[in-house]
Amino acid sequence: MLIECAVKHDVDPQRLFPEKDYPQRSPFSRDGDRIIHASAFRRLIGKTQVFIKPQSDHVRNRLTHTIEVSRASRQIATMLGLNPELAEAIALVHDMGHPPYGHIGENILDKILSDSGGFNHNVQALRVVTHLENPYPDFIGLNLSWYCLEGIIKHNGPFKTDVPSYVQEYNSKHDLLLNTYPSCEAQIASLADDIAYNCHDLQDGLRANLFSLNEISSIPLVEFYRNKISAAHPDISETHLSLSIIRKIFDYFVTDLNHTSKQALDRAELKSLEEVRNFQRGIISFSDEAKAHLKSIKSFLWINMYEKQVDMSKEDNPENVIMSVFKYFMTKTDVLPDSWQKRINEGQEEKIRIICDYIAGMTEKFIYKTYKEKAQ
Repeated sequence: MLIECAVKHDVDPQRLFPEKDYPQRSPFSRDGDRIIHASAFRRLIGKTQVFIKPQSDHVRNRLTHTIEVSRASRQIATMLGLNPELAEAIALVHDMGHPPYGHIGENILDKILSDSGGFNHNVQALRVVTHLENPYPDFIGLNLSWYCLEGIIKHNGPFKTDVPSYVQEYNSKHDLLLNTYPSCEAQIASLADDIAYNCHDLQDGLRANLFSLNEISSIPLVEFYRNKISAAHPDISETHLSLSIIRKIFDYFVTDLNHTSKQALDRAELKSLEEVRNFQRGIISFSDEAKAHLKSIKSFLWINMYEKQVDMSKEDNPENVIMSVFKYFMTKTDVLPDSWQKRINEGQEEKIRIICDYIAGMTEKFIYKTYKEKAQ
């Protein structure tokens, strides 16, 4: 049974283009199915989570990360009496705006588009599902529910100022209440993302030998669980010890988020979704202790993983690859697929934006192949 401030299964989905209801499926189950069947979702398997040109098939990509976030979101929502299908759908779509080469690629596209509104992966996710995906004859985009779209664009909370131009454009025809907090389900998906990528980046970094178990033991929560697990299993192998530590940390954050949020919901006595939106802060949150632990993990990863220089030649550098492919497409638009050429020829959007949309949708294998064969 869902609590009072949850988004109910039978709510009006408020899709931009009205559609016939299917009583046997909730609006958010349909959202999830549409996302999973989207071509942009499938391409997530060819985009890195952290590593560029990963040397192991076992490190995560955007698709495996997305699946992990969606499972955690569904679990947390269920524990709190919130809508698990909505939380899962928002989690499934949350990374669909990421370009090749992760945040490095995002920064490069943002630089290219600096005079045309910039590039942000959350805004791009909205563009993907409302404008770029086009599998249906009756409307453009996936026509997701209002609640799912709200969760995409408010991944980091309400907009107070500096609303991106595409968000303004879309919001003018489908008001997403940008200055309010999103649903509890959307807040869960956002924080489940934090849990998943911090825990699993530790695991992938260990596997890639970027750091050792001894080095990550400088993180207080890692040291705590290392000592606890080692005491219970004195003969445990280092591999099993590492995996057990990551699982314990993941469970710690999920349990803390559930416990802290349940207490906050009980205290606030929110009776409706409107009260969630107008609450003075996000109601779903970690405890102060968990926030401190999360901060220590993020700090370690920033220094020991994200800031480390990628060992590749200048010609294979992501900036060189993306910039070369961008310049190639700017001068040879006739090599783009027909549907993309049509967008450019109709002149409805800036050519530079259309080409960056196309590049953002490319997998790393495809953009590198294009670079080597045509743009180098």
